[in-house]
Amino acid sequence: MRETVLVTGVGGPAGKAGAIYFANKGYRVVGTDMREVESPATDFRFVPAARDPRFAPVLCAIAVQEKATLIVSTVTEELPIVARMRAALRERGVALCISDPPGVDVANDKLRTAEDLDRAGVAVPITFGAATPHDELAEALGFPLLSKPRFGRGGRGVVVHRGAGDLACASPEEVVWQEFLPGEEYDLNLFVERDGSVPAAVVLRKTGLKEGLVGNALGVERVERPDLAELGMRAVRSLGLEGPIDMDIRLATDGSPAVLEVNARLGANVLSAREVLDALDHAWRNGRCD
Repeated sequence: MRETVLVTGVGGPAGKAGAIYFANKGYRVVGTDMREVESPATDFRFVPAARDPRFAPVLCAIAVQEKATLIVSTVTEELPIVARMRAALRERGVALCISDPPGVDVANDKLRTAEDLDRAGVAVPITFGAATPHDELAEALGFPLLSKPRFGRGGRGVVVHRGAGDLACASPEEVVWQEFLPGEEYDLNLFVERDGSVPAAVVLRKTGLKEGLVGNALGVERVERPDLAELGMRAVRSLGLEGPIDMDIRLATDGSPAVLEVNARLGANVLSAREVLDALDHAWRNGRCD
C-alpha cells in the first residue's frame, strides 16, 4: 500500500509544488485547503482557516482518517499551529518536518525576524516598527522606502513609498518599515536537518517581480551564489530553524546581500530547487522527521 503524504494549502504555489513532487514519487497525496481548488493531489479535503479554532482538530482528524504518515504544511498562518501539534501527531504515527514553535513564531513576524537577525550579525535592511514617526523614517531611510505587513506572505501588501506624501497615505494597519534595497532579488531554498546541517541549498535569481520593484517572482533561474547560500545558512541557524526553508535576499547598492524575509516552509519556486524536496523525502524516509 502506498504511503500517504498530506500537503496543506494545496491551492497555493508551494502546496501545488509539494503535491506534484510527492505524487511523482509515487506517494498517495491528500491535499487540504479552505476552498475547493484544482490540484495534483490524489484526494482533497476541506479545512477551516488557520485562525478558526477548529483548524487543528480537523487537520489531525484528516491525517488519522487518511492514514497520512507525513504532513507538509505550506501555509504561513498555519505554521505556528501545526508546529505545536507535533506531539499529538507523533502519537498518531504522523511525522512533521517543521521548525520548533519559537523559530516559527519569529519567522512569521517580519519585525522580530529583522531584529533577531540584526542582533546575530546577519545583514538585513534597516527596519523600524509601525509606530515610528514618519519624519524619523524619512530621515533614517530616505526615499524610496518600503512598508509591508508585519504578519503576511506572498508579497501581499508590500508598498514602495517614493515621498513624504506617500507616507501620509500609508495604511494605518500594523506594518514594518524598511530600507529599500535597489539590487537584484533572489529566492534561497534550503533544507536544514535538526542538527543544523544543510544538505540542500539552491539559489534562484528572480527574473521578474509581479509588482515591478516588489512582489512574487514572475520567473526564476538557478545561479551559483555561495555567498547568498552562506548568508541564508547563518540566518536559519541563528533563528534555530529546521526543515524546508524559503528565504528572500536582495542586494544593496554596493552589491552586498541582505535577508528580506524568512519563511519556515516550502517556497513557491521549490520545484526549481528539487534538491530541497529530495532532502525532505530522505529525512522523512530515514526517521529524521517527527
